[in-house]
Amino acid sequence: MRWFSLIVCLLAALPGAGELAARTVTDLAGRRVEIPDTVRRVACLEVLCYPRMLMLGAEDRVVTMVRTAAPWMTRTNPRVGEIPSFQGTPGRESILATGADIAFVNVSYGATLPALAEIGLPALVSQPVGRRPQTAEAFIAEAKAMVSLFGQVLGGEAEPRARAWCAYVDERVRFVRDRVAAVLPEQRPKLYYVRGPTSLNTQGKGGYVTWVGEIAGARMVVNQSNIAGKGDTSMEDIVLWNPDIVIVGRQYPLELVRDDPRWKDIAAVRAGRVHSTPEGAFYWDGGPEQILLLQFLAKLLYPDLFADFDMAAEVRAYYARFYRIVLSDDEAIRLLNGQSPDGSRFNPMNN
Repeated sequence: MRWFSLIVCLLAALPGAGELAARTVTDLAGRRVEIPDTVRRVACLEVLCYPRMLMLGAEDRVVTMVRTAAPWMTRTNPRVGEIPSFQGTPGRESILATGADIAFVNVSYGATLPALAEIGLPALVSQPVGRRPQTAEAFIAEAKAMVSLFGQVLGGEAEPRARAWCAYVDERVRFVRDRVAAVLPEQRPKLYYVRGPTSLNTQGKGGYVTWVGEIAGARMVVNQSNIAGKGDTSMEDIVLWNPDIVIVGRQYPLELVRDDPRWKDIAAVRAGRVHSTPEGAFYWDGGPEQILLLQFLAKLLYPDLFADFDMAAEVRAYYARFYRIVLSDDEAIRLLNGQSPDGSRFNPMNN
C-alpha cells in the first residue's frame, strides 16, 4: 500500500498530470462556468476579446478572433496576422478545429451557447448583459469587471496585469475629474462623435464614447436622442444640437463633416473644431484604450486646464507598460493624429 501511494504521488508530479483539473468562474452574465485549471488556447468570439488578451500578455494564446483592422494591431503584435480570423458567426465545427480550451463570447451569442456546450467548449460571456450602464460609476465598474474576468480566467501574470490596469483606470479618472470638477454644466462644450461610416452614424446613450466624454467634461449631445448603442441620428438633430466640437473615429475622413454642405453652419465646423479620434491596438471607442480616449478628450476640451499634461508621453508610457513596446515620439504623434504607423488614415473594413 505504501508503494502504491508513492507511485500515485510520483504520477501526480509528472508534467501534464494536472491537465484534467478544472475550476469554476462566474462570467459577466452571472453564469458559473467550469473551465480548465490552465487555459492555453482561447477562441475570441467577441471583438473586444483580442485587445484584452494583448494587454494581459496572452496574445499568443489566441487561436481565432473576430476580424478587425485597428491601425496599430500589427505594431503591437507583429504575428497578429497569423491568427485565424472570421466575420459573422463561425460554425461550431470550425471553432472545435481550433483546439480552444475556452471561448469568450458576447451576449448576442445566447443562442450559440448551447451549441458550444454540445462540443464541450466552455464559453464565458465577457461583455455585460442587460441594460447599458446608467451612471459613470457603473460604466467604470463594468470596464474593470471585463478586464478582471480575463485576468481570472487566464491566471498567472495576467491577474496582476489586470489589477494594474484597473488601478490605472481609477487613478486617471480621478486625475481628469479633479481638473474639470469646477467647470459648470452650462459651460461644458457640446460634443458629437462620428463613429462612421457616415457622419450621422454615432454611439448612443450608454455607449463607451458617451460615458468617456461625459467624464472628460463634455455635454454629449447624443444623450438627447433615443439611440442606444450604435445607430444613426438625423441632420435635423445635428442642427438642433449644434455641437461645439465633433470628433471623427475609426479612421474615417474628416471630410465626412467638413466637406458636407449640410454641416457648414454647425458651430464645430464654423470654428474649425472637427478632430480625428486616435486609434490604437483597437479602436478607442471600445476596449482598454478607452482610458486613453478619456485623457485625450479632456485635453481637447480644456487645453488650459491640461496645459501641463503631455498626451504623447502618456501614450508612450501606456504602450510600454501594458503592451510592452516602445513607441517613438513620431509614432505617438501619428497615433494621436488618428493615423496608422505609416501615416495613412483609412478604414479598409468600413466597420
